[in-house]
Amino acid sequence: MGLRCARVDVRLPKLLRYSQTPDFDDLVGLFVLGARRRAKILTIDFSGDLSLMVHFKLAGQFAVLRSDGTRAIAGHPVPKPDGSYPHRATHIDFTFDDGTVAYYSDVRQFGWLRLLPTPLVQAELDRFAFGPEATPGGFDAAYLQTRLRRRRIPVKLALLDQKVLAGLGNIYVDEALFAARIDPDRLSSGLSDEEIATLSETIPAVMVEGIKQGGATIINHRAYPVDGFPAVHGRAGEPCIRCGQTIEKTRIGSRGTYLCRMCQASPVDTA
Repeated sequence: MGLRCARVDVRLPKLLRYSQTPDFDDLVGLFVLGARRRAKILTIDFSGDLSLMVHFKLAGQFAVLRSDGTRAIAGHPVPKPDGSYPHRATHIDFTFDDGTVAYYSDVRQFGWLRLLPTPLVQAELDRFAFGPEATPGGFDAAYLQTRLRRRRIPVKLALLDQKVLAGLGNIYVDEALFAARIDPDRLSSGLSDEEIATLSETIPAVMVEGIKQGGATIINHRAYPVDGFPAVHGRAGEPCIRCGQTIEKTRIGSRGTYLCRMCQASPVDTA
């Protein structure tokens, strides 16, 4: 906070497609007042009543390289957090007057940035109708039970719905379901009270671990676990950390899904 924007370099203008103020040079000379998050949207507030909304989608990454040589990186693992910037997937650079540079990268180019007056941010967030945050304290078992029992779809897909829980992405759904020993293809409406109660504990836990690591490290669909996380996602063909069974990859809806058939056997399978 408190840094003054000195320059903005945009190499992929299509990422700015929602901006009411398309000229990002309007940020030059303004100071960073703070940052906030809702679901997968980061909002950076500047002086001059302007805010920058950033939606990371599937592969967005923000890397802040400070003038003292330290760096803070969150989001997708491409570019490599300890590598050089800008990367070929880096599309926007924000340079500040102390030499700090913030790089927005997106190898798949699904994300977007929007510059708009600060008073309009909340209305824009409301438009998404996000559910409560998936982080600790954001929801409880009673809420989750109500939402999941309404849906006769695989629990994997129900949990990916941002109107059910905000900020819960594909990796973290796989990890939460593995931790809860639930088959991701089970109908959400068929889960027991006990299973939903367990999910209400495993979901915040995997979110905390993901935030602590700045995102799970998955490169070219292969996981590089840190402290056993991720346990299943990106580990197809590798042994389960619980039982040694081979981790499998399948598809549920359009989403790649990783699981252990032994640990996550459905009630029918175990009968």
